[in-house]
Order: sequence, then C-alpha cells, then structure tokens
Amino acid sequence: MLKLEGVNAAYGQSQVLWDVHLEVRDAEAVTLIGRNGVGKTTLLRAITGLHPITSGQVRLNGEHVQQDPAYARARSGLAYVPQGRGLFPHLTVHENLLMGLPALNGRPNARHDLPELIYDLFPILHDMAGRKAGNLSGGQQQQVAIGRALVTQPRYLLLDEPTEGIQPSIVQEIEAALTRIRRELRVAVLLVEQYLDFAWAFADRYYVMQKGRVVETGLTAETPTRDVQRYLGV
Repeated sequence: MLKLEGVNAAYGQSQVLWDVHLEVRDAEAVTLIGRNGVGKTTLLRAITGLHPITSGQVRLNGEHVQQDPAYARARSGLAYVPQGRGLFPHLTVHENLLMGLPALNGRPNARHDLPELIYDLFPILHDMAGRKAGNLSGGQQQQVAIGRALVTQPRYLLLDEPTEGIQPSIVQEIEAALTRIRRELRVAVLLVEQYLDFAWAFADRYYVMQKGRVVETGLTAETPTRDVQRYLGV
C-alpha cells in the first residue's frame, strides 16, 4: 500500500499542501481531481521524492520513505509519468525506454532488458523505435512515457494528466493499456486527471483537492461525475 499521512509541503514561505491523507491499495486505481493550481502535481512530486515535504509521512509497503531520495523510491517500486511527459526529445524511442533501466539497479531478480509487454501494450513504439521522441505526436509521446515508467517494473504508477492534448482514439488505447497493467501486472495507479469520463471509467476511488487540501473522497461507481464537476469549474 502507498499511504500518505498528514503530508505538508511548501515552496519557500508559501505552503502548498496541507495535512494531506491519501492511500492507494495494491492493484487499485485512484484518481485525484481538482482545479489547476490546487497542489495535485506537487503532491505527486512529494510522493516520488522530487519535492520535499515539511512534515508528515509517506509510506510504501509499510516502510517510511519520506526521507529517501527519488532514485531510492523508484527502486522501491514507484514510477512517475509527469505532466508534459518529460521525454528526451533528441533521443530515439528505444533510447528513451532504456532510460528506465537504472531504476532496477540493486533490485533482486530484476530483468535488465525491455519487457516485451511494453511493445505488446503499445505496438506503435516497436514500429517507431528508431525515431526521435521529439518528432512524435502527443499521444505517441505519452505512450513512450508510460512505457519508460513500466521498464522500472513498478508496483505503483503515478500519472499526471495523461490525456492532456491527446486525440480520443489514443486516449482509448491508453485506458485499455492501463487496465491491462492493473490486471496482468497488478500495478496500482494514482491518476491526476481533468477528463472526468476517462477518470471515472478507469478509477475505483477518487480524491478531490482544493487549495492544497483533500476535501472529498469516495467511490467512482457510487458518485456521478456531475456531483464533482463543480470542483473543476472556474
């Protein structure tokens, strides 16, 4: 289980996260929603160790990891696909995927090669393995970014706005791939998403953030999207 208890974080003197409690169970899909600027990305970065927390606890499989650097959390099973994808545009698709392998260093019984499942999930990546990532469409780049995260053989996959700027057909492919990732690899997913139809179709539970705080949580199957739409409007 990934569990946050009373997490606070700031940028200088400006506090951004306030006493956040959140959990993601094994192989579960959870979506985190809220308007732009409420702290969702900061929360993902705090979980992965890319932004320090000022107080609180981050637990991964029962172990406290809030003091661990980002690379140690990656080796413990956390993978992160940031908003904007974070690819190396001048490297090829294949080279970008290889960048996930260092996260396996020191992990017992890990295979240090690209899993065939990545090309099975995203066949286009095999066809474009030699192309530079910066020349791909937004949807293709997102598939590379998710594939690179899967190279690390994670137990928890954190995704920040994976459908942003992507055509509907590719969104459907990504949803199908994420569903297989949960079912076949037993990977849990924490999804920051503004596209409620996608989030509700995929996730089991939701959290709503406002001004750096979690203000509502529940089951997606029991909560119509219209009941939370107000949290996304201007």
